Amino acid sequence: MSLKKRYRPLWVVLHWLMALLIFITFGIGLFSLADQPNTSAKIVPLGVHMALGIAILVIVIIRYGMRLLIFKPPRRAAAPAGAILRKQPILLERLTPITHALLYFCTALMALLGILIALPADLFSSVWGASGAALPGNFYVYPARAWHGALSLLLMVLIGQHVLAAVYHQFLRGENYLGRMWFAPKASGPAKNDTTGEEG
Repeated sequence: MSLKKRYRPLWVVLHWLMALLIFITFGIGLFSLADQPNTSAKIVPLGVHMALGIAILVIVIIRYGMRLLIFKPPRRAAAPAGAILRKQPILLERLTPITHALLYFCTALMALLGILIALPADLFSSVWGASGAALPGNFYVYPARAWHGALSLLLMVLIGQHVLAAVYHQFLRGENYLGRMWFAPKASGPAKNDTTGEEG
């Protein structure tokens, strides 16, 4: 059985925008914030990191709300009569629904933990408010910082599984998996309702 429907354009936009922001945020955190002294030179990348984290949280909320209230999960096409059913899906594929749920949860939790660091450290004032206050000497004095870092590793693993599942379906199964999460080409004839909003 296979999924044949494309995702709705708005869902495609939110998916790739969220992916882009996550990778940029990871990059800033890894190369500009981690293991760097908390000097004034850290304020600009930290401010961008915070802004992107909040934007990601907003997108997660919007996507989950749309998933619950607007879009319906795609249905798998029924196997033809007399067709030979293939073996049970490999572990990578069977983990996909769990990975999707954990991606929502962990991404939102990462952003919330970031806010739980920013509030007691008064980062909204010192980074965005131009208060002139120095950054804390060590963010690890705040319990949320350790959880923020540990969860980032789990999120990397989940994203890796998500990418591997896409590679498996696209190249090993020969399905147009990536094409479904992209904009449909303009049809010369009457438009067909072949879109869905559920995540792939």
